[in-house]
Amino acid sequence: MAFNAKDFSLPATANVANPVLVAATLIAGALTAAYAVLRLRAHLLAEARGKLDAGEGERAAQKHQTDHESALIDRFFKAVSLLADDHSISRIAGSHLVLVLGDEWKNGTQRCFDVLVSHLRGLHEKTDFDDPAASSARGVREEVRLITAELLRRLSSQNPGWNIRSGDFQGVVLGDADFSGVSGLSALDLSHSRILGDLRLPVGVTEGPMKLLQVTCDGDVEIQWTPSWSELNMTAMVVAGTVSLTGEKLGGALTAQQLHISGDLVLGFEEFQGDLLLDGSEVQGEIHVGSQTLHSRFGTGDERISLSLADSSFGTFILRNSAWGPLLNLSGASGAVDLSDSRFPFEVTANQLDASAGLNLIRARFDDAFVLDRASLAEEIKTEGLQLSALARNAIESSDFALRDRFIAPPEKIVIQDVDASGFNWMSAVELVRDNISAEFISHIEERMTAIAKDLPLDWQNRETFTSLVMREVSRAAAQADAPDTDTQLVKNALRLSLRLVSAAEEHLEQL
Repeated sequence: MAFNAKDFSLPATANVANPVLVAATLIAGALTAAYAVLRLRAHLLAEARGKLDAGEGERAAQKHQTDHESALIDRFFKAVSLLADDHSISRIAGSHLVLVLGDEWKNGTQRCFDVLVSHLRGLHEKTDFDDPAASSARGVREEVRLITAELLRRLSSQNPGWNIRSGDFQGVVLGDADFSGVSGLSALDLSHSRILGDLRLPVGVTEGPMKLLQVTCDGDVEIQWTPSWSELNMTAMVVAGTVSLTGEKLGGALTAQQLHISGDLVLGFEEFQGDLLLDGSEVQGEIHVGSQTLHSRFGTGDERISLSLADSSFGTFILRNSAWGPLLNLSGASGAVDLSDSRFPFEVTANQLDASAGLNLIRARFDDAFVLDRASLAEEIKTEGLQLSALARNAIESSDFALRDRFIAPPEKIVIQDVDASGFNWMSAVELVRDNISAEFISHIEERMTAIAKDLPLDWQNRETFTSLVMREVSRAAAQADAPDTDTQLVKNALRLSLRLVSAAEEHLEQL
């Protein structure tokens, strides 16, 4: 009504009591509120519409995922049905389908792995692979080789598509099983399995010890000892070829009783820190224990590491060049024995040993008892340079075997030397001069003599090269301590005299 007035005008001053101003203010406030309400409603409608669209998209995605999983499961069951077919060609096709499906189906790789391993286990149970007349076995062998190669390729660290941590191959049949590309498995169980080719297990395949109990292998077996292992069980393995177990150090126990090996058994370690049990084994070739080029050691100090071949048979048992041998048990064993250039600080028991095929004890050293009761030995026993302690000699004299006189009263060309089981007793020589030379010089001498004693040659008393080694180490100790020449010569003479390193000891005594 105010705006329709003919003489209407806004008041010159702002007066809250003016009805025109009040009306305009109310109208403006109402319009503002209405606008805000409309904006809020539009925002809420847009938000609701967005949530509805998002929900529809999520439901569509879930539906798509469900449909995809259903399609994968359908493909899985179709592939599994082919694995159950009687014809090998159909099973091979089913194997391919499961392998491809495992590549695509990230949530189903373990399921695909398990069904293929179960299939291999079933083939092992149903097929006689040793029957040459079974024509069906040829197709099965091809099937086994295919699945084995593809599974190992997918377990390879270079192709980490299948995230499988535990390798449970217990009771399966495999083709050539080369695990060279596989690493980091928490466990590997091949117990009771059949390998139709070679088996290769390099270092690092498993974090914990693998199980090889009663494995049958048609080829060779190569195993590298992994430092994290505390043991390895190879009991009752049957191998048509050679078994090679290698590494710098055998850091745990090896249980390999009742082995049946057509070829050789090689345990090529420089150091052994666990017992070796080979009782009742049958090795048609040779058994090599220790490094082929370096000294091997079984434990350190007074620690006794056992090596037992009781009641086993072999072509030749070879334990050469051992600087610190094991507690050896050859009781009831049969085959040629070579213990040359090895030192045995602990008892060697060979009751009823049948070594009629040959016995080599050249430059061997026995510090403890050597028991040969009722043993059968070869007519020609190689004993040149054999060293027997009093304990070893007494044990031989107390043993009852046919050729005992060859040890007790050997021919003139064979020299058996009594040995001091205390070994390289350099400390008594150093004590003679301790008060006459500096403490620093003594400290360096003790360090170097200790290192020499740890790898002592069996015939150190008869080797001029060993004398030169000792004298050279004394000179180096003197150089470190800046010792005068007179002190150096004093120590050298004391060592020569006390250890009888040279024949001219009297001359040195006069000089001293």
